[in-house]
Amino acid sequence: MRLEGKTVLVTGASRGIGREIARALARRGCRVALVARDRGQLEAVAAEIGTDQSAVFPADLAEVTPLAPLVEAVIARFGRIDVLVNGAGIASSHDFIETDPAFVARTVDINFRAAAVLTRLIVPGMAARRSGHIVNMASLGGVLGIPGEATYSGTKAALHIFTHTLRLELGEHGIRLTDVLLGPVPTGMLEQAEANPRSARFFARVRRLGLLVDTPAPVVAAAVVRAIERRRPVLVLPTRARFTQLPMPGLARTLGNVVAAWPGRRHQ
Repeated sequence: MRLEGKTVLVTGASRGIGREIARALARRGCRVALVARDRGQLEAVAAEIGTDQSAVFPADLAEVTPLAPLVEAVIARFGRIDVLVNGAGIASSHDFIETDPAFVARTVDINFRAAAVLTRLIVPGMAARRSGHIVNMASLGGVLGIPGEATYSGTKAALHIFTHTLRLELGEHGIRLTDVLLGPVPTGMLEQAEANPRSARFFARVRRLGLLVDTPAPVVAAAVVRAIERRRPVLVLPTRARFTQLPMPGLARTLGNVVAAWPGRRHQ
């Protein structure tokens, strides 16, 4: 896909990976619809990109009702949506048994439901043009499972299989999908997850064993842009984590369980 002149809707665009993806796409000549809850942060990103090339659309993605008007507003502003990047996501800093049930529901709504509903609202226009690309920012946590992040891992597993299955349906309409499976990326969300000692121990162990390394957000963004341009179905970062994918996802989960249960000193 040639990205220059294309309109891209990016959720989670106010910070972290979403912000870097929005900036990288703008450098490729895209018009970028920036979506997140915080208007002030979105406006700061828009100022970096340039208001002639971007627009802010504040929305709480945990709510279903605003999603259709959001899509309508983006189309009214830019005329169409060529690429959707479902980048919004939240994590917890508590074990599941200690997590507020309302936060459990919000995690499911933002990490999975919003992506599925936005995709449903946008794909008819793509299908009519027989062109479009959807990027779903999943996680290696949805393959391995992250101790202390049961709900997050579950939503990312759902997004992973949703992308794989939907590709079988939408390909005949000329729509491509990229499943992005990420390891640790130094952002505020990773800091929040590692505030849970259980998660912190897991990440420390996989780093120490060399199974995963941190990938900076700008590196992720550049790789996502290349994946769209080259129509790559799956992007795994760090690249050494490709072993977690088919044909051995069961083995990968087993390895994750072994690492999580590895006896170690309490301060690790």
